[in-house]
Amino acid sequence: MRRRLVLSYLVIVTLAVVAFSVPVGISLVASLRDEQRDVGLREARTVAVLLATAAEADAATARGARLALEDLRGALEEQTGGRVELLDADARPALGRPVAGSGDADFAAALDGDDRVRRLDVSVLGEPGLQVTVPAASPAGRIDGAVRLTFPDAPLQQRIAGIVGVVVAIGTVVLLVSGLVGSLLARSLTRPLRLLDGMAARMSEGDYGARVDPAAAGPAETRRLAETLNDGARRTGMLIDAQRAFTADASHQLRTPLTALRLSLDNLHARLPDPDDRAAVDRVLQEAGRMTRLVNDLLVLARAQGTSRRPAPLDVRAVVEGRVAAWAAAAEESDVALVAMPSEADGPDARRRPLASAVAAAAASPSAASASAVVTATPGHLEQALDNVLENALHAASPGGSVRVAVRVAAASVVVTVEDDGPGLTAEQRERAFDRFWSRTPGGSGLGLAIVRHLVEHDGGEVALEDAAGDDGRDGPDDPDRRADAHGLRVRLALRRAAPA
Repeated sequence: MRRRLVLSYLVIVTLAVVAFSVPVGISLVASLRDEQRDVGLREARTVAVLLATAAEADAATARGARLALEDLRGALEEQTGGRVELLDADARPALGRPVAGSGDADFAAALDGDDRVRRLDVSVLGEPGLQVTVPAASPAGRIDGAVRLTFPDAPLQQRIAGIVGVVVAIGTVVLLVSGLVGSLLARSLTRPLRLLDGMAARMSEGDYGARVDPAAAGPAETRRLAETLNDGARRTGMLIDAQRAFTADASHQLRTPLTALRLSLDNLHARLPDPDDRAAVDRVLQEAGRMTRLVNDLLVLARAQGTSRRPAPLDVRAVVEGRVAAWAAAAEESDVALVAMPSEADGPDARRRPLASAVAAAAASPSAASASAVVTATPGHLEQALDNVLENALHAASPGGSVRVAVRVAAASVVVTVEDDGPGLTAEQRERAFDRFWSRTPGGSGLGLAIVRHLVEHDGGEVALEDAAGDDGRDGPDDPDRRADAHGLRVRLALRRAAPA
């Protein structure tokens, strides 16, 4: 906006300068041409007076007049760089110097008593010039000859060019000063907007304590806007604080009785001799466990929606390596292998490499440096999303199967894929998988993928579910990690890469 204000100010000043300079310049050029014409006529008439005097005087006087005429002719030609040509009454060259074009129309008109002024592209000087032809008339009115003065146009053009240069220089200085003044004015006018924009940016990063001093917000309109934003930030902060307080209270008030209920049911189960009674208690324990998972997922979702932490640079490879190491024991207990899918920097032998080894190899490779996999994300979001995805993948994979994880660096994003060889999901199920409380697995809370999508999209990323039945260009029917009846699901997390430092 500041650039637009300065540009509009400069456009207005430029139009004003042009509107003033062009008419003045045209008028000044016309004045200079008229001045040259008047000077030419005056000098030509002076020479004509001497020529007429020399023609009318007696022999003694005529000789002095001719000498004066020759001196004047020489002085004029030396000072102006032009040419003075003289004809007598019979159209013959006077003072013994040849005259080019003595029979032209201008001389004929001058011998008839008329003045002629013309601008020629090619004059007797061989260049553009002003040609003035006047009659040499005696006091009695008799025409005793004609005088033609030719002045070169170059000196006049040089004067015009100098004036144009001065006008351009003045206009340039005016524009520079106007640009400086306009920049200062635009900075002053946009200062309230910059303050409000800074406050909005801090709020978008989760700082709801950001405020703008209304007194520093400029005119009444922006002061009212600042007061409205301050009030909105205060109310939003109060709501976020209330949500955090609710989350903390619910975490304590719900988990504690649920834990006590499960412990009591475990004790009751051990004391019941009747198998049917123990089976009934087992069913209640399963529901209590389901309720515990549901409460935990709801608390995770509430914390994710109410987070106010600012995004920070995050090394995706390091996070993936840490989460895989954390889930390695669970994968081993479920008889499921965590396998690193080969990336562009890996060789063909990397297909069955454990992910921790693949990440270490990628970190050591200059073509897949860890710095290239840095994204901007809220601390803890990617870890929680990977935990949910890995948990789902390990539950979906059958004993003896595998879960394949890959990190790929694209032009503007870092893509993490988690793929299992379980039964997969149909196209309709993949569309509903992100809905809250929808689950294909009995006893599931239906919040895992909803939490994943919220965490990833909160940081500007994308989540997608894809059919993993050999459509990635890496695994096919001959892949030893896939069973013949496997279908599989691939969860694709795409996060925005961090801007280069």
